Amino acid sequence: MAVEFESLQEAAQYLGEDARIQDKAGLEALSKAHLREQSNARDELYDFIDDLWENTQAGMRDTKEREEYAGLAGLHDLASMLRDNAHQVLYSRTS
Repeated sequence: MAVEFESLQEAAQYLGEDARIQDKAGLEALSKAHLREQSNARDELYDFIDDLWENTQAGMRDTKEREEYAGLAGLHDLASMLRDNAHQVLYSRTS
């Protein structure tokens, strides 16, 4: 199936949404200790990418509108989704 996207950010968002169910299923299959490790790793990945994004935005206006930042914006969205999936699965086990 060929899907066309307006930007790299849109493509990353689609990828994240498309993989969400499989990602959560994979997380559910992990032991609690491994799930916590995965959550911590995803937190670190997100924090790194978020810092890149924040530093880019601090130096520029309208980064969301500029095509050269669409890849980083998409990566930021994807890392956020991965982090959120791990948090949701981890918290569902502890509550």
